Amino acid sequence: MKNVLFGLLYLGLTSLAYSQEIPTSIDFKEVKLIGVTVTPLNTTYLRKVQDKDTPEMVKKLENTAARFDVTEASIYDGNHEGYEVIFEQTNGRIIATYDQNGKIVSSFERFTNLNLPPPVRNGIAKEYPGWIVHKDAYLVSYYVDAEHVKKVYKIQIRKENEKKNLRCTVEGVIL
Repeated sequence: MKNVLFGLLYLGLTSLAYSQEIPTSIDFKEVKLIGVTVTPLNTTYLRKVQDKDTPEMVKKLENTAARFDVTEASIYDGNHEGYEVIFEQTNGRIIATYDQNGKIVSSFERFTNLNLPPPVRNGIAKEYPGWIVHKDAYLVSYYVDAEHVKKVYKIQIRKENEKKNLRCTVEGVIL
């Protein structure tokens, strides 16, 4: 019985040792894709509206807005200065304005019932210990020519029979 087990073990190890052949040369063939159009994202928009603490639900809809190609839309005729497109999901909405080239020139965003990022949660807990977040909304205003994007959390907190409405930056600073 012992010899059979050692024999099987030996066969198993030797078959693994020579199971792959190392190629001496690799032939690469060029593949041309026909009918594929690659368009860059609205990277300026994404860099300004997103950061490491942006909630995932918000990032998902912002990425959708950035990838949208207004020049492929049925209403696009190239004769207008701007095209307004509304993106919606369960707890969020983006109203984005695109120029004739498909670049986002402005957006107004509103999201509710988010998982607040750690800096915001920590800022509220530090200033208002024992209070509970009851409602929240995340508002973003983006303009392509503006230096800064306005990002604000509107939060209602409650403790027993009291309630307070707060405005908070993405860094957790209570305004």
